[in-house]
Amino acid sequence: MENSRLKWREAFTFTRSEQRGFRVLTILLLVIMAGRVCYFRLVAPAVIDFKIPAEWLAVDSLQLDESVAGRSASFDADLSDKHKGDRYAGYKPWSDSVPARSHAQPFKKSRVIELNTADTIDLRSLPSIGPWLARKIVEYRERLGGFRSVDQLLEVYRLTPGKLDTIMPFLAIDTSVVKRIDINAVQSEELMRHPYLSRSQARGLLAYRDKHGPFTVVVDLKKCLLIDEKTFEKLRDYLEVR
Repeated sequence: MENSRLKWREAFTFTRSEQRGFRVLTILLLVIMAGRVCYFRLVAPAVIDFKIPAEWLAVDSLQLDESVAGRSASFDADLSDKHKGDRYAGYKPWSDSVPARSHAQPFKKSRVIELNTADTIDLRSLPSIGPWLARKIVEYRERLGGFRSVDQLLEVYRLTPGKLDTIMPFLAIDTSVVKRIDINAVQSEELMRHPYLSRSQARGLLAYRDKHGPFTVVVDLKKCLLIDEKTFEKLRDYLEVR
């Protein structure tokens, strides 16, 4: 036991040279800490509170104002020369800076399109009309036999009123090319493809024709109980009696 105690005491006893070294290190640490405290309390605030002379600010702001004014004047001059004679006087167009994938390009390229003879390429030149919607318009037109009114475009899947308002100024309709169906000669397959008739209504019309004979006038379709007034008003311009 006594030997072990002696070993512990020897481990925690230092020579004079070691004691001097500890004192020197302690003094150095205290000096460093005191120096840091003095720096952050005295020197650092003075550096942070350094103020730029007012003369420097005046010169920089004057140069900045002159450069901005010069660029603005040149930009306005370019716009006035580029768009001279534009019917929107004083309007500064921004379409030149719009990316090519935006709707600015179709607006600039759009022309009046006849809706009943236009193909998908013509329809794609309209603003807000992409390839998919152009194909849907053509497919619906073929089933319908042609458009008689621009408002019928709202019956095309995913063509919203907002898109219709956008493309309406670029559309024209020739109703003379609308195809009419001879109700006395039409077959069930063709009649059931028409979007204004359901399968049951188409079959009911043909059954009425087979039972009562050929129709003499288009209004006779209303005698079929399956054809209500609303359906007849939508359908009458696509039927004829020969």
